Amino acid sequence: MESQKAFKENSAEAVKDIDRQVAFDDNVARNDTSVQLAMHQYSSIELAKKRAGYIRHKAINGLEKYLIEFEANLERNGGKVIWALDAEEAVAEINNILKKHAITHVTKSKSLIADEIDLYNKLKEFSITCDEVHPAEFILRRFDERPVHSSSFLINKSLREINELLHGKYKLPAKQKAGEVLAFIKSESREKLEYSKASISGANYVIADTGSVCITEDAGDAVMNTILPKIQIVLAGIDKVIPSILNLDILLPLFATYSSGQRISAYNTIVSGPKQESEKDGPSEMYVVLLDNGRSNILAKKFQRRALSCIDCGACQNACPVYRKIGGKAYNSTYTGPIGSVITPWMKGLQEYSHLSYASTLCGKCTEVCPVLINLHDQLLYNRNDTIKLKNYSFTEGLIMEGWHQTLKSRKWMDWFKAKWKNIFLKKVYSQNWKNLPQISNKNFRQLWEERREGKV
Repeated sequence: MESQKAFKENSAEAVKDIDRQVAFDDNVARNDTSVQLAMHQYSSIELAKKRAGYIRHKAINGLEKYLIEFEANLERNGGKVIWALDAEEAVAEINNILKKHAITHVTKSKSLIADEIDLYNKLKEFSITCDEVHPAEFILRRFDERPVHSSSFLINKSLREINELLHGKYKLPAKQKAGEVLAFIKSESREKLEYSKASISGANYVIADTGSVCITEDAGDAVMNTILPKIQIVLAGIDKVIPSILNLDILLPLFATYSSGQRISAYNTIVSGPKQESEKDGPSEMYVVLLDNGRSNILAKKFQRRALSCIDCGACQNACPVYRKIGGKAYNSTYTGPIGSVITPWMKGLQEYSHLSYASTLCGKCTEVCPVLINLHDQLLYNRNDTIKLKNYSFTEGLIMEGWHQTLKSRKWMDWFKAKWKNIFLKKVYSQNWKNLPQISNKNFRQLWEERREGKV
């Protein structure tokens, strides 16, 4: 399995990258402090999580109903809904829209799902220029990298690295403050937005009862990207639907709290279709591309379907000891950390990505911090169970596990060799995957117990 081999190699390389570790730990520490302070706005954070979890769980269980309702209401408002089964269809539909309007330049605001379908490079193949207007995506594009975190796209970058990049590419001063860096990027982006005829964005939620799209952000680029260009294309997963606009009163503050430690994000935009006659701002045409791309595979799973409730806050990633050590690149997926380990095998193929479900200590911290109560560590176990049921393991692995099974169920086999030889064997077999193997003692529990009963201890 090439993905598994690459995962191990990339993980080993990431652990050795001290600069990345330091930058990540510093950024997560600051974020954690802010999150703890933001929680004080709730009289009961657990009750808020239960409410949010119920809303998202209700939406996923009634997905077909709410998506049809959303489509009907958006089209009543003058918008258009396009259904895309996979990444190829989504890219083709977006290209058709741009081709129809003779557009060769678009501006794109922050969007994980655009990265999922590799939209930037695909549009390039069609000779369409795509300019990133979100500061984090702007910087990552110049690093020639993709986001490795659900909400904090630059969580693995230090200000020093960013300054070095901008100094090399734009001859900016080598030491700038974060505010100065942000001001430069915004000036660059605003110039692109002024002349943009079409915009592409993601969506935090698509709202069924009003036929609206909701985007929450801190930089303000998505607002302008929604208002200024005449053609608006929204790319959203089918899992982003929520029943009612009233659900935002709990979902928006909770997302802000767990993603960045704020009471609520600075900019929250709701778009319900193209500009009406009575309105001054907004696009002339609005398209919403609803993408499946493997989400139906997750929906078909009795237990793992709850993972579609995710609101992309990144809390589970910040809490996961494995993700914090190896970073996001090792996963070779848009969705990383615990949530990525649950959904990626079903979105990209269990045969190739089953190893991600084992990239966890099962400590349960991811479940503990999830604001919509997704039982992530349980779902990783369900994934592992499905992997075994489908016999998605090598002949050697199967032989080893069968050997362990036969040995562990027999006291005779367990006691066949002395502890010294057992420890040598374990070290030889598992030293690559286990750095600190426990030592088997010379006497087992039964021997110690009998000695105690006989008064020898």
